[in-house]
Amino acid sequence: MKKSLLSLSLLALSFGYSELQAQTTLDYVHKVSNDRTTGTARFKAMGGVNTALGGDISSINGNPAGLGFYGQSDVAVTVNYLNNTNKANYFNQSTSHTQGKFGLENVGVVLHFPSYNNGYGWQNLNLGVSYDRTDNFTDRIVYSGINAENTLVQYLSDQMFSSSAFTNDFRNSNLVEIFTNPSDGYYPTAVEIGDKAQQVEFLTKGYKAKTTFSVGGNYNNKFYIGGSLGLVNFKYNRNFHILESGWTKTPNQIAEDNPNSEFADPPNPKYKYTDINYDLTDYQDNSLRGTGVNVGVGVIFKPTWDWNIGINIVTPTWTTVNEEEELETIADYYKDENATTSLHPTYRSKVSSSSFDYGVISPMKASVGLTKFFSRGLLSADIELVDYSTIRYEETNVNNPDYQFEDDMNRYDIPETYKAAFNFRVGGEFLFTDYFTGRAGFSYFSSPYKNSNEGDYMSSIGLGYILTKNLYVDLAAVQYKSLTSYSSPYSLSGAWNSPAPEATIKNNRTNIVFTLGAKF
Repeated sequence: MKKSLLSLSLLALSFGYSELQAQTTLDYVHKVSNDRTTGTARFKAMGGVNTALGGDISSINGNPAGLGFYGQSDVAVTVNYLNNTNKANYFNQSTSHTQGKFGLENVGVVLHFPSYNNGYGWQNLNLGVSYDRTDNFTDRIVYSGINAENTLVQYLSDQMFSSSAFTNDFRNSNLVEIFTNPSDGYYPTAVEIGDKAQQVEFLTKGYKAKTTFSVGGNYNNKFYIGGSLGLVNFKYNRNFHILESGWTKTPNQIAEDNPNSEFADPPNPKYKYTDINYDLTDYQDNSLRGTGVNVGVGVIFKPTWDWNIGINIVTPTWTTVNEEEELETIADYYKDENATTSLHPTYRSKVSSSSFDYGVISPMKASVGLTKFFSRGLLSADIELVDYSTIRYEETNVNNPDYQFEDDMNRYDIPETYKAAFNFRVGGEFLFTDYFTGRAGFSYFSSPYKNSNEGDYMSSIGLGYILTKNLYVDLAAVQYKSLTSYSSPYSLSGAWNSPAPEATIKNNRTNIVFTLGAKF
């Protein structure tokens, strides 16, 4: 590595670190703000349409006006099985991992209180409570390959510019050396251009859930009005580690950038760390915890027996977030790739931990829907507007608030990253018999990112069967669009004149949903 490549100011690298912090926070505020389609198997099978439909447990968390369609009480439990497959390609080496998990999708109850007004005025007032898992963060991505273009040590050298504590710590790994001019920083004693085996794992766990209290009523069998209070909570854990196996430079190679290097001095203990094999592992663990609240109001108008027109509005969600991060780096040293006994004591960095508190105001959601009924079925469609550019970040750390970061996020980063998104849902239901029902649906979610026009979609089918006068079951299968994304295990400053390594990830998800319900 030529010295000129790293003749950068501390200010420039500090700016790059701030950009990385902002990007991480942007990803997290979107995760806090985003919800997937949830509810009973009936509504999942119909693509999640619920703005102009009612009489289902999903109405509690959907359009609460739909509760007014209930003529009796109802209780239901919905479970799911999520199958998640990730296929990765990293430096022309392919890996695949499939993970399946059972979970709770929805549980709810509606209590029916009729007015006995005989078709005039208010017909009922129905109360509903539900618990929904609105997102499932369970995922695992693994990939490996031979990287001959750069090294993890270059990334860690960049981090030394932004943290004096890490600088004093990581130089004890004997994988970096200071330039002849100390103001130029550190450079790797690991070989940059040469084969290095790299293994990467991203493991995420957690969920986003919502407990909703709703009320809905029926006026004259024409107007259905409802309101809801939603209490949101979420847990998100992200565990990342990368293992790199490579070689350190020879004394002469190290001396090219620092002729006075201790690594090039045979009597010096550091000399023993040259021209040997190393295993370097970098760990990054992040966790988010948060709670939030929102309010919803909905109306469904029934101009004739065979048409429903629905409107639903959910206020922004006010969420408090606690983010924790732990970083650790470990290195072992061997005679060659086949050796099992370390030549030198294991280097283990001090565990760096940090905690941040902040607030996120998620965007308002507004939807309109239309439903057409037939003698043996129905068709329904929704359109929803979510303006992600209106997300707001709030600094709540009372000990060390960073109001400049807050201002930059709200004035520049969020508006320049996100845009308004329109989501479309369409679904239908057909009664084969009085007891047996078939369903199908489709949903399209436009991209919330300004630099992307590629949306997401899912298709679904399902069946429903009335077991007895009171018991019913529903089943749905949901297939999500195959997504292609790109993952970089680490970033590199432009000073290295080497692009960060990148893996191509293809993801396939299938969700099987089952509901058991009882009318009473």
